[in-house]
Amino acid sequence: KLAAATRAAGGKVVWVKMCLEGQSEAWRVFFDGDPRRTTLSELTPGSRGFELHADLDVRPEDAIVVKRRFSAFIQGSSDIDRHLRNVGIDTVIIVGTLTNICCESSARDAMMLNYRLVFVADANAALSDAEHNATLTSMLRVFGDVPTTNETIALLSAKGREQAA
Repeated sequence: KLAAATRAAGGKVVWVKMCLEGQSEAWRVFFDGDPRRTTLSELTPGSRGFELHADLDVRPEDAIVVKRRFSAFIQGSSDIDRHLRNVGIDTVIIVGTLTNICCESSARDAMMLNYRLVFVADANAALSDAEHNATLTSMLRVFGDVPTTNETIALLSAKGREQAA
């Protein structure tokens, strides 16, 4: 629903995929001697964890960005900042998993790069309510707006009507 509303409002939908292939040396502190090493295989091309979920409405006009860090916006992770600036995007709507890891990292860095931030409360997911809610609190206090999906769609619809007028 959010992707369709974004497109209808004239926005750009960007799907972000996490890839850790070849990152064991770059992230040595994270991976060395740790059970998290299994994350490497889960987030490599061809694995289920790397692929976008089949229920997502991915369209040919959408962009797909591959990131190599928790944050899509941190230097060396992806080309998302350049891509968004090239098409005049100034607002980022964050949805995905995990709320308190990748989504939070990307949101913080996007705001610090001067993007307006919308962190959709019920379109992000964490492993626990406590983790999810702690991130929502931080987002709302410092980094951006934290509306629901329906509130975000209403804002996008109003923006689309405004542009059409």
